[in-house]
Amino acid sequence: MSLIVFDMGRRVETPVRPEKTRINPTQPSQAISPVANAADAYTRSQSAYDNQQHAEHQPQAVAYVSDIMHRPVRYIHSDASVLQAWELMQQTGYHHIPVVAEDLSVYALLSDRDLLQQALTASINWQQPVLDFASHPVLCILEQADIRQCARTMLEYQIGALPVINDDNILSGMITRTDILRVISHYGPMELWA
Repeated sequence: MSLIVFDMGRRVETPVRPEKTRINPTQPSQAISPVANAADAYTRSQSAYDNQQHAEHQPQAVAYVSDIMHRPVRYIHSDASVLQAWELMQQTGYHHIPVVAEDLSVYALLSDRDLLQQALTASINWQQPVLDFASHPVLCILEQADIRQCARTMLEYQIGALPVINDDNILSGMITRTDILRVISHYGPMELWA
């Protein structure tokens, strides 16, 4: 399984997805109409395909999270202050910062929304530990996970970013909705991902 949940550095069981957020598969569409002369249709379609090949380059297939994730990833240690996390967000422009232990295992995920929500409800002590504001448990995804699985997870759990971990459960990257949208807009048909 590619989706893993960590709570304060410990691996916990992945929750079962609620039925209301599950995405049901769709059936492929049927052919529009039968071709009268299959040989002519093939020749015309092959000619059009050859012309298109010369006009634009063939997109490279993208299939795995490791192909599009941000690396090296920017993170903050669990003993850092809220001020240090906020400064890192301002410097990088990132909306999500993983909170990690010394061995780079994921403890929590801090988002700018977490900080803004606290700022609206109460005054923030900027010297407080970042773990007081970060969300945990945090969903993580493996590097070799399929991009479609990653997108489906983000949609089902309504999250904007996933820390990416390697086989040793060490933080190796970060993937966001923007990364997935960039791939869709650049690489075209999703059949290329199959």
